[in-house]
Amino acid sequence: MTFSVRAPLSTGSGSGEIIEGSSTIDISELGVRLRLRGHIVPEQIVNVFLAIRPERCRVVWGSQGATNELIAGLEFIRPLPDSPLTR
Repeated sequence: MTFSVRAPLSTGSGSGEIIEGSSTIDISELGVRLRLRGHIVPEQIVNVFLAIRPERCRVVWGSQGATNELIAGLEFIRPLPDSPLTR
């Protein structure tokens, strides 16, 4: 499903960096594509805050956008249950 919603992410547990200015491009039960200003790399594990609790994800790919943004594809470690976000 294509829609944009604010989706901050944490790059590690405890003292990991919080990337506030990220947002979704699209989302499914298996993963999410994000637009962000920050640094993440393939295979890195991050936490994405789509709702109240974070969702653990593995960074699958990333590419630099035209406006110095990173576009990244993340795979959920545990697929999301059927919800309005993924319909």
